[in-house]
Amino acid sequence: MSNRGWLKTLLLFVLAFAVQTTVAEWLQILGVGPDFVVIFIVAVAIRYGAAAGCLWGFLAGFTQDVYAPVEWLGANSIAMTIVGFAVGQLEERFLTLNLPAKIGVLGLAFFVNDMFYFLITGLEKDVVTTLFVAKTVPESVYTMILGGILFYLSSGKKSNV
Repeated sequence: MSNRGWLKTLLLFVLAFAVQTTVAEWLQILGVGPDFVVIFIVAVAIRYGAAAGCLWGFLAGFTQDVYAPVEWLGANSIAMTIVGFAVGQLEERFLTLNLPAKIGVLGLAFFVNDMFYFLITGLEKDVVTTLFVAKTVPESVYTMILGGILFYLSSGKKSNV
């Protein structure tokens, strides 16, 4: 990644957090909102690979951990690092993703992120099940819709969907 690429990614990182902490609240539907930070991590991992996905996933998770309860410190860092690495590996090792596949990977990454977070925080099984149905599934769908729009707009060309 060039210096310009690092600067661009840093600005997108700051923008993702700014949008997540401000605009995302306005975009909520019935208490369900998109996760722009996960969209950012997936986009970076797809574009730059597993190493960049790990780095930016860790930084994003660490930034989120700063605002999380102390007893769960590190849970976001681990979950986001795993997501960044896994998505980067998928793009580097196995296939080049078209728009529908990127949207599918974004949804899967959202699920993986939440499941690792729930696992690390030690929540009880019935609490995790309730959160999964009431929070993870609808937020994943919403994130996939907005992420798909952002992926399409950032591609600069029409996709063969």
